[in-house]
Amino acid sequence: MRILLALLSFLSLSLMPLLGWAGLRDMRPCLSEHIREAMDLNQVRKPLYAKLSNGKSKIVSDKLIWMERKLIVAVPFADAWAAPYQAAGIPILCQDFVSMSETPKFLARNPDGKDSLHNYRRPDVEGIKDRLLELYKAKAYMQLAHFADTQIKELDQNPRYNCMVKHILESIRRMAALTPVHAAKSKALNKVSSEYLSRIVLRSHILLLEDSAEIDAAAAPLQAEALPIVCRDVPYIPWP
Repeated sequence: MRILLALLSFLSLSLMPLLGWAGLRDMRPCLSEHIREAMDLNQVRKPLYAKLSNGKSKIVSDKLIWMERKLIVAVPFADAWAAPYQAAGIPILCQDFVSMSETPKFLARNPDGKDSLHNYRRPDVEGIKDRLLELYKAKAYMQLAHFADTQIKELDQNPRYNCMVKHILESIRRMAALTPVHAAKSKALNKVSSEYLSRIVLRSHILLLEDSAEIDAAAAPLQAEALPIVCRDVPYIPWP
C-alpha cells in the first residue's frame, strides 16, 4: 500500500502539467466517493448485523472497513490524476465503478434459509491472481476481462458464498474492459495515455483478491446461518 501511495503521488504530480488543468474544479473524485460510501454503508450495517448474530459478525464488518480505510489513503491521488482526463471528457474512474446506491437494501435473513457450511469452498485466489497478473503484464485487457468473467460464473454457482471475491472480480472485469477504451480516447485527444493510471488501479484490485477471500472465509459461517452479510452489501458490477 505504501508503494502504491508513493507511486500515485509521484505520477499525479508529474503528469498533471502535461495533461492540462482546464475545468478541474468541476471534476468529481469518483473513486474517493465510492470508497467513502462503502465505508459509510458498512458502518451503518455493522450494528444491525451484530445484533442479528450476537456480535459474531463484527469481525467481518471490521475486516471490510479496515480494507476500505487502507484504500482511502491512496485513492485521492488516483482521483487527482484522473481529473484532467475527466475535464477532457474521458470518464476514467467514474465510469469504471458502480455507485454504492445500487447496493441491495438491507435484509436480515437469506430467504433461502440455512445451508450446510460444507458447501462453502474457498476459491483458488492464488491461481486466479497469478493468471490475472500474467494477462495484466501482457496488456491483454480483454482476455483479462473474459478470464475474470469465467471465475465470476463459477462463483455464481453458489451465490451464498465468496461474495467479496466475486465483487472484486466484477470490478476487475469492468476496469480491464474499459482500460483500452479510455486509453484510445486520451490518445485521440493528444493527451498522455490514461493507460498507466488504469493499470495501477487495476493491479491494486487484483492484489485485493487475497484480502477479499479472507473476508469471505470469515463471513461463510454466518452466511450458512442465513445472514446475508457481504452479499447484500455490495452492488452488482456489470460489463461496461
